[in-house]
Amino acid sequence: MAEEPLFRSALLPNGCWLAPVRWHLNPVIVFGHYRNSLQFLMKSSQITILHVIAHLEKGGAEKQVRLLAESSEHEHVIAVLAGNERECAASIVTIPNLAPRAIYRTIAQAIATHKADIVQLWLPPRLTLPAAWAARAADKPIISGDRRKPRTYGLNAVKDRLGYIVHILADAIVPNYPFLPPRLSLRRMSRMGRKIHVIPNGLDLAIRPVPDPVMRPDRLLFVGRLVEQKRVDRMLGAVARGGLKTRLEGVDIVGEGPLLDALKARVSASGLDKLVTFHGYLSDWHEHFSPNTHALVLPSASEGMSNTLFEAIGQGFVPIVTRSRELDVILAEWSAKPVFIETLTEAAIEAAIAQALQSDGRDLATRVSAMQSHLTQFSVSAMAQSYDRLYASLLSERGGTP
Repeated sequence: MAEEPLFRSALLPNGCWLAPVRWHLNPVIVFGHYRNSLQFLMKSSQITILHVIAHLEKGGAEKQVRLLAESSEHEHVIAVLAGNERECAASIVTIPNLAPRAIYRTIAQAIATHKADIVQLWLPPRLTLPAAWAARAADKPIISGDRRKPRTYGLNAVKDRLGYIVHILADAIVPNYPFLPPRLSLRRMSRMGRKIHVIPNGLDLAIRPVPDPVMRPDRLLFVGRLVEQKRVDRMLGAVARGGLKTRLEGVDIVGEGPLLDALKARVSASGLDKLVTFHGYLSDWHEHFSPNTHALVLPSASEGMSNTLFEAIGQGFVPIVTRSRELDVILAEWSAKPVFIETLTEAAIEAAIAQALQSDGRDLATRVSAMQSHLTQFSVSAMAQSYDRLYASLLSERGGTP
């Protein structure tokens, strides 16, 4: 038998030759000598994604970006408006202002500096549209996020569709909710559906068991941005109606937004000053209120997948939420479901709240516990793995090496 050689050469996947290795010598020395080569091999399969978003603190999309950066196997860089930075697992690039030229230059420089392979655009459109042009100029694949259903009334219907321009420029569109556009939807008519990749939110939930087997909430809790589509004004109108006004101990509103002053004025005009409390933004809102005393109300007109809804269920709160086709799909396999607001009228909101308040306390506790058992479907790891597969697919289609 021929004697096995003491030295061998190896060819790396990048076409470079490793110098001969003396295999029968100390393997620790050999491994240490070629550690940099091994790191190179690992690095060569890593993808760099540049995310573009307004800020990192508030809202569901912002949480998704941070969780994705922490859980993905690839490298992430986040471009955010100056003054809205937050420490996270990704490198941070600051955009000086919302001037289109400043956004374009910042994103173009970030792509070059960080050698970004993919540009992922979140919100808002006035930030993501100049960023999309910068990505196109650099010939980088674009992922456009779709975080909420567009409204169908007034000038807001046009405003909510500005993001469609980014969708047209994008290589992939990622809604966080089931894609169910109307038959005459612009998204359907423009054949955007071919680029759709639905990826549900990943939720970093710490399940808190229902604290009491008998739940008797007598206060309402709203958590979210104070904007028109959240319908906080209609919730207040429902509370002002005689049936609820006399039965509630209070209404707590957590959040900030452009409608804060208008909502406070409405509270005063309706004589609800002693009943309604505005708390501002609270990142740890669930630590300030108890599921035994509060029911969560989310009368939104445009939610795709609400992080707040599922976070509240995880914390043991009774949820009262607007019904939608998308939510019905998400909850299709659930053995227990939230209390639904069937239509966005004050009377319908009042009826849903009254239903929750009048329900048997033991039934409410059992209902919430059953809903908590289904929250595992929104794991952060599943969300990150879905995005990682999409990144690899986009580069593969472009002839890159994922």
